[in-house]
Amino acid sequence: MKLSNVNSSSAIQASAIEALGWDGGLAVELQLLGARLVVSTIPVHDEIERRRAEQLPPIPDPWLLRCHADLDPGFLSRPAPVRFLGALTWRKTWSAARNAACTFTAFGPRAVVLPLRACRPAVLTEAAVTGIGIVQWDGTASFVLAPPGQPSCGPRTHVHRLVEEIVWDALGHRMRAMGLPDAIAV
Repeated sequence: MKLSNVNSSSAIQASAIEALGWDGGLAVELQLLGARLVVSTIPVHDEIERRRAEQLPPIPDPWLLRCHADLDPGFLSRPAPVRFLGALTWRKTWSAARNAACTFTAFGPRAVVLPLRACRPAVLTEAAVTGIGIVQWDGTASFVLAPPGQPSCGPRTHVHRLVEEIVWDALGHRMRAMGLPDAIAV
């Protein structure tokens, strides 16, 4: 099995997420801030139920989110509807993988899946400095070469809320596409 620059592979995704210990969450593949990522997340059912009672669905559009925040100033400080375990991407080269993973720096742990030939010592050194985890894919299984670091979390901003809303919305779409009851949608 080969790594693709854009398309995901469910075998790579499942193997890497399990190797990282993120398999306790729901994985959703999405385009996030210009990068294709898989985000492993846990729905926060209490907040989702509050939002359902208020008939307030996910707001994944930046302009609508800003408008809603202007109308309801407390919205941005509400609990998140999802808790991130981490974000994962796979590419053929370290530089492409690093660039994609860096879009998630402010939100949680990041890891990249690389083929054996891309897992050079210089890559492992840079990964240690950037805090990006390295998972090696050998064609059949994943091996964690460097665990992801936990990024320092500064104050939560409207961008954090936007990413949470985008991931929550994508989870709802995934559940419906799989024909499962949409327990996380409003």
